[in-house]
Amino acid sequence: MVRTPKGPMTTASETAHPAGFADTLAEHSLSASGGSMTTVAGPGALAALTGLIAHIAPEGEIVILSDGAPKTVAGSAVMDAVIAVLPAGRTARCLVAAESGHGVVLDETTIAEVSTRARGAAVVVSVGSGTVSDLGKVVAAAVSAPLISVQTAASVNGFADPLSVVVVKGAKRTVPTLWPSALVIDHGLVAEAPAALTRAGVGDAVAIWSAPADWYLACEIGMDPGRYDDRFVEPVKRIAPRLSDGSVTEADRIAALIEVLTVGGLVIGDAGTTAPLSGVEHLVSHVLDMAAMAEDSPHDLHGAQVGVASILSAALWDIALHEEKILDADPADFAVPEGLRERVLATWASCDPSGVLGEECWSAVQKKMGRWNDEQPAVRAFFAERDRHRARLDELAGDPAEPAAALALWGAPRTFLALTPAVSPERARWALAALPFMRDRMSLADLLVLRGCWNDELFDRVFARAADVGGGL
Repeated sequence: MVRTPKGPMTTASETAHPAGFADTLAEHSLSASGGSMTTVAGPGALAALTGLIAHIAPEGEIVILSDGAPKTVAGSAVMDAVIAVLPAGRTARCLVAAESGHGVVLDETTIAEVSTRARGAAVVVSVGSGTVSDLGKVVAAAVSAPLISVQTAASVNGFADPLSVVVVKGAKRTVPTLWPSALVIDHGLVAEAPAALTRAGVGDAVAIWSAPADWYLACEIGMDPGRYDDRFVEPVKRIAPRLSDGSVTEADRIAALIEVLTVGGLVIGDAGTTAPLSGVEHLVSHVLDMAAMAEDSPHDLHGAQVGVASILSAALWDIALHEEKILDADPADFAVPEGLRERVLATWASCDPSGVLGEECWSAVQKKMGRWNDEQPAVRAFFAERDRHRARLDELAGDPAEPAAALALWGAPRTFLALTPAVSPERARWALAALPFMRDRMSLADLLVLRGCWNDELFDRVFARAADVGGGL
């Protein structure tokens, strides 16, 4: 067993984290992963890398995977700090993933190239933020090596799950990969990450105030193969309010952010799907990313976009439940719209005239709508218990003011114009309109499409509701 170290990575900015923090995360990690992953977290945790490598891969070559972004801790380069704690006498080499104007993109070319270069690894050590972690999982699985993930920022919840977001024909897709054998979260290292990455982590975390409602809807109406389970939501909901607690120190809030993101990743991994914490708000971010990649233009960090869209998503749920009264409709009032294929293709043609992206998205939407037609008995059963479902969805879909308050406390963007680069009102409206036309997993937006009210008039009200709490355009 590797003990949690108290080494030289601690910085003066750190204060005590909640009692049992590291032990609790380690226990959650082992439980959620079925014993596949351990987590070492806390000040000085990087020093544990020596023992972790010796235990997980006692011999053979160490491949360290990173990107080209400069990373420092305590005045030194992070890669130097990693190399300094490798087991003595071991052969190691560093792989730097190629970057484009969008950073490291996990498309077929990048994955194949890095996997080829990593052949022969006895263990892969990924050092970076979310994209590098996702790439590490894909590459380690491809070369049949264990992965140790060194988290360098509290930017997403994806460090602590066995899934990766990849790009297929220009569309973002979540695929199963593998659990890291170990996740190393050094608080000193994370605390020195660029502020934009930390704020992006807050954006990813505030999805808890809307995403579970999308998952509940999909499960209960028969559009998700699994069943809704509070075990994959409540652990995150219990921690999330600490993100907007202005009475605690910055270091304590960082500890809360690390915990909420790590626990979020663990529940996703345990559930086997990102759905418990990924709804409409994540779709908006994916759509913005996909459009930017198709146009070869820049876009902001995933979590920053998710944060802005979380206010929008909560506003959408508020309007759908209390103004549109979507659950009062008759099941017969919902139908797949005529000309849907043309609508999907036209949506994506604006940024990819080749039609490749549009056809990829249509293939996903077509599956989703086919499933809707097949699941009509479940749909009717859902509406037969509409009062029960309405009460539950009211609990799961939070007030838009909740994500807005957390984002404001951290100085994170709340409007599309506050993103870097700024997203114009026209592009923001397009992203909202396009989000049901991207993947095969159901969300509230799909129900509104099927009801025939996914239109500009609705969008106007959603943006206005978000603006009431400081969000929106």
